[in-house]
Amino acid sequence: MVFTAKFYIGYSDINKDYNLTNTSLLKLFENVASMHSHVAKDDINESEGRWFLTGYHVKITKRPQYGETVTIKTWSRDMKGVQASREFEVYNEKNELCLTGLSNWIRINAKTLRLERISPELYEAYGSEPERTNFNYSWIEKLKESEKTDYEKEFHIERNFIDANKHMNNVYYLDLATNILPEEVYQAGELNEFIIMYKSAIKYDETVNCGFATEDDGYRITIKSQDKSDLKAVIKMIK
Repeated sequence: MVFTAKFYIGYSDINKDYNLTNTSLLKLFENVASMHSHVAKDDINESEGRWFLTGYHVKITKRPQYGETVTIKTWSRDMKGVQASREFEVYNEKNELCLTGLSNWIRINAKTLRLERISPELYEAYGSEPERTNFNYSWIEKLKESEKTDYEKEFHIERNFIDANKHMNNVYYLDLATNILPEEVYQAGELNEFIIMYKSAIKYDETVNCGFATEDDGYRITIKSQDKSDLKAVIKMIK
C-alpha cells in the first residue's frame, strides 16, 4: 500500500538559498511514516510496538523550494522477522520526482525494550510492495567508522534533542554531522546524497564525540560516546 500526503515547505524548512534542507527532509519522512502507521492502526500512543530507525539512504535530484507544496509517497518495501524496509518519493508541484529515500527499521516493544517480531496482521496492514523500488536493495549496507579523523568535536545533548522515545531524535544525528563540517564545506551547500547508520541511542545530558574525515567521494562523520567506547552513528555525505 502506497500512502500519500502533501506538505508545504515553510521558512523553518529551508536554507539561505530557500531550498529544503536535509534535516527538514528527514522530518518530513518521519511525519509521513507516522501518518502511514496511523492508517495501519499502529499508532505509538495505542501500540506497545515501536519502529526504531537503523538507517537511511537519500538521493536528491532537485531540491524543493520555499513556498512549494510537495507530494510525498511512502510504502513498506519489505518486512521480515523484526526488520522492515520503507521507501519514500518526493514530487514537486510540477509532478517531477525530486528525491528518493530508503530507510531500515527494527520493531521493539516499548515496555520490555526487546525486539518484537512483526505479526502477520501488521504485515497485512502495511501491505508491503517489494517490486516497487528506486533502489536495487532493501537493506542498507552497514557503514564502517573512519580509521582516522581530520579533527573531532564534542557536543552536549540538551532537552530539545529528545523525542517521545526518550532519546535523541534521529534527525539530530544529521544536525550534529552538519555542525562539525568545516566552514568551507558547509558554505558550499548541502550534498545531495547521504547515508546514515544508527547504532546506539543517545540520551539526554550525554556528551558525544564527533569525528570528521575527508574521503575521496565525500565526508564521513562518526558519532561516539565521550570516551569513544560506544559507537552511536556513522554518517556518509557523498559528493
